[in-house]
Amino acid sequence: MAETRSIGGQQPDAEQQPEREPELGGMLMVHAEVSAHAGNELRPDAYGPVVTAQPLDGVRILDLTTFLSGPYAAMVLGQLGADVVKVEPPTGDPTRAGRAVPDSDFWFALHRDRRSVVLDLKQPSDHARLLAMVPGFDVVLDNARGGVMARLGLGPEVLRSAHPAIITCSITGYGADGSTAPAIDGVIQAATGAFDLPAAFGQPAGPVPAQIADLAGGTAASQAILAALYRRERTGLGGHIDIALTDALLPWLSIVDRSGSMRSPGTIVATGSDGRRFLIQTPMHFRARLASLLGLEYSPTDEYAERVRERMSTRPAAEWLAMLETEGIPAAAVRTYDEALASPHAATEVVGGRRVPASPFVFNGVRNSSTAPPPALGQHTSEVIDR
Repeated sequence: MAETRSIGGQQPDAEQQPEREPELGGMLMVHAEVSAHAGNELRPDAYGPVVTAQPLDGVRILDLTTFLSGPYAAMVLGQLGADVVKVEPPTGDPTRAGRAVPDSDFWFALHRDRRSVVLDLKQPSDHARLLAMVPGFDVVLDNARGGVMARLGLGPEVLRSAHPAIITCSITGYGADGSTAPAIDGVIQAATGAFDLPAAFGQPAGPVPAQIADLAGGTAASQAILAALYRRERTGLGGHIDIALTDALLPWLSIVDRSGSMRSPGTIVATGSDGRRFLIQTPMHFRARLASLLGLEYSPTDEYAERVRERMSTRPAAEWLAMLETEGIPAAAVRTYDEALASPHAATEVVGGRRVPASPFVFNGVRNSSTAPPPALGQHTSEVIDR
């Protein structure tokens, strides 16, 4: 009999369960090799005969999130093969930009390959429908303001009563025991010291122009969910995960460049004779290599950096980049985002007529591919609820 694994909502016949598996209290057991995404198949390759179905095939995520931290976590789990069902209010997720067609780039980046269900969770009938759905899922993910899920009657205890082995994950600004004040990315950056970072590069103190708090929180949530799924495989136990954006971001900020070491002359943006810009980064021993290549003596001064730029202006950027690669000096062309997507080094795919980054996860030579653009609002309500 094929090896089986626990991945979701209902209990199979007793004879289908291998003796080594714990009793999983209501979770569906399926054959690992028969669950596969489009384009994945059993095949021998450089890694030997392998099952190329994605690691989370058959795992089901009930996504109650909005904006960035939660959708990013759900996106990562989807890229690993999970079936993500997004629950939206009748007006739609605010980041849909209404009913705009085409979808915004932000929405398109985060919400491919998932299904959309519309429920008004403040209405008793839809609240009951959601609870009836929970036993068919492995994970319920939310990023509501602290206390909101409990007020909706959807706290972890309630969800666990509907499905004892469910894994719940809540992303909030300050954690279950912290403040329930509204907290979005800029607020968390201000609260954690991220405003110091622009000043290290001679810029006014302020937020980093990337949603690093949301991304840190989403990354931590996806990691914790994977760990919880692994633990449940071994023990049959679900549980609740509490992720605070402050707790997720502070470790990142503890190792960032506060001294400005990535400023010139350690990091130099030069322009070749053809007008193309490229970056050379020379921490530690790379500095001596660059100075030797250019016939200069390294000095931690703006004057040295200017001399480097002068030398670099004498040849086309591509020539310098080839020479720098030969010498083992880190360097790269400066590209726009669109140019980066078109680079031969970028893993991309075309979905719904748009070129987008592909999943970064490659298992045994196989990368899970997006197959569908974001769903229309409520596109799968009947399909999922009537399942």
